[in-house]
Amino acid sequence: MIKVWWLGWMGMALLAASLRADDPAPVVTAGDAPAAQLTSREKATQAVKLPPGFTYEILVMGDIPEPVYLQFCPDGRLWFTGRRGHIWAYDFASRRADLIAQLNVCWQPIPGRESNERGLHGIEFDPGFLTNGFLYVHYAPFVPTNGVAWTNRVSRFTADLPRHATALRPGSERVLLEIPSIRGFHQGGALAYNPRDRKLYVTVGDNNVSTDTKDFFNDPKIPPQALDDLRGKTLRLNLDGSVPSDNPFVNRPGANPVIYTYGHRNPYSLHVDALMGNVYVGEVGYDRTNDCEEINWLRPGGNYGWPLCIGPNLGVHGGDCPLPDAVKPWIFWTRNTGANATVGPIYRPAGRGSDFPGPYHGGMFYADWVRKWIRFATVNPSDNTVVKTEPWAAGFNAGVLAMQLGPDGALYLAEYGGWFTGAPSDKISRITHTGAAASK
Repeated sequence: MIKVWWLGWMGMALLAASLRADDPAPVVTAGDAPAAQLTSREKATQAVKLPPGFTYEILVMGDIPEPVYLQFCPDGRLWFTGRRGHIWAYDFASRRADLIAQLNVCWQPIPGRESNERGLHGIEFDPGFLTNGFLYVHYAPFVPTNGVAWTNRVSRFTADLPRHATALRPGSERVLLEIPSIRGFHQGGALAYNPRDRKLYVTVGDNNVSTDTKDFFNDPKIPPQALDDLRGKTLRLNLDGSVPSDNPFVNRPGANPVIYTYGHRNPYSLHVDALMGNVYVGEVGYDRTNDCEEINWLRPGGNYGWPLCIGPNLGVHGGDCPLPDAVKPWIFWTRNTGANATVGPIYRPAGRGSDFPGPYHGGMFYADWVRKWIRFATVNPSDNTVVKTEPWAAGFNAGVLAMQLGPDGALYLAEYGGWFTGAPSDKISRITHTGAAASK
């Protein structure tokens, strides 16, 4: 699903803290049963390598094609989306994932097709969901094969029973934003609510085809750098779809006022730290060996450099970044033989006995879909700088495409095993802390 066109193949971690993603993996937590006697689920479980005191558990595996995003609902269930338009809700009591809806989306199962990166991506819940039943989705609605009609859409739907939804109410869709998407590549697709400012954040890819990037550099408008173009941006909305009066480009002549940051290639994943209100994106980089994956901390009005700059503010054709105002990445690593950034959460304890140990509090988990690892970044709370990063989990048989913290303090994962196709290894899983204290 995520090769060069969508999330890009990126590579070996060479991070700002000068630590490598190919450092020795943590301790294996595996059983001793002979491999021939294990089911595919058991094999996948035993392959995952974690530090002592942590356990990996598969919640759902099979018949959930192409899971791409997950979010905890205020009703206590874990909702997750599939690129083909599915919305499922996992119930912890029944240990079952129920289908809530299947939107009619534009998608293709064959790599290279014009709609192969389109589909359903992000989902988020209104803070008043248990009363109003509102939820937000980011998806590509189905249209006939007509490139000028293709869009990505941010819409609000209403659930039938807010305290235990079984479906979306027919006719409840309210379109908040239509984003032109002339080409089927680099769609972005994430969205997240920020409780600190009560706004909805949305990511949009540059819509470019990797093989056309050379021409893209020479485009006089360069969409990610053009403030009248929504491509290659993150956007910020009020929950009714209107433009916040404090958006950074509200009073800029010729600029689209919904834009929050610009200069992005494919900011596919998004995370909001509810405690501090900081917003982070996982930026999928260009496909050459020395290009970079990035985790970016979003600053209002920030220019993140694409397509003129990569990684630690280097020019894409060598030398220094030609944009003096470009924001440096928070974390970066080079592509080498392949990689794909997934931003994860800042770990905030839930106040449960199962919380991760203190050294993890306030740091970030992030992943690489291609490399099939998760790393942990220790963060200085005084200035939000990354102190160091280190290997944390490895050995997944499907890449981690999304992560969320649960109300129980566990880390929940959407694992995607195919490439624009469903795969037997597609799954929803979690990592819990079960005992031994951690020292870092």
